[in-house]
Amino acid sequence: MKNLVLSVLISALSLTASAQKPWELGGEYMRPIGKGYKSNIVGLRYENFNDKTSFSVGITYHFSSRDAYGGFKGYGMYAGFRNSFGNNTSGSNPFIGLRVLFAFENFEGKTNLGSLMFTPIGEAGYHFVFGEHFFTTPSIGYGYQIKVTKEHNTRDQDEGGRIIPGLSAGYRF
Repeated sequence: MKNLVLSVLISALSLTASAQKPWELGGEYMRPIGKGYKSNIVGLRYENFNDKTSFSVGITYHFSSRDAYGGFKGYGMYAGFRNSFGNNTSGSNPFIGLRVLFAFENFEGKTNLGSLMFTPIGEAGYHFVFGEHFFTTPSIGYGYQIKVTKEHNTRDQDEGGRIIPGLSAGYRF
């Protein structure tokens, strides 16, 4: 799984490097909240830009809050598309977008099998560029988490709607 994710990320980096378009590499934090469910998602993200659109991919690590009903942890990956209300190649702009997140989450007291979760997310936010090379992107999204696996490795509240605030920051090349 790690080799697959790494090869996808390297392929995406090499394709955009030859296109001479701006691209970004950075970290991201998201906090899904909903239906008695709180979690944390941290990850590494890559995003490339055209005039008004961008495409992003990321690798994520999911873990439960300390005050959560039951603990869990796991890895995931996502792909997303954003449409800007300005020219992405030159600077800061508001955006709307879609993202699809896949995650394998292992829950305390259960087997070591990961429960596959699928979460389509709609998001809106603002992409800030500082100087020429640093960025930060606060966003708010709404997603609906769906259990894909049939095993009972999760709790019932793990499926359902989520409000997902997030923040990413990093370096623009």
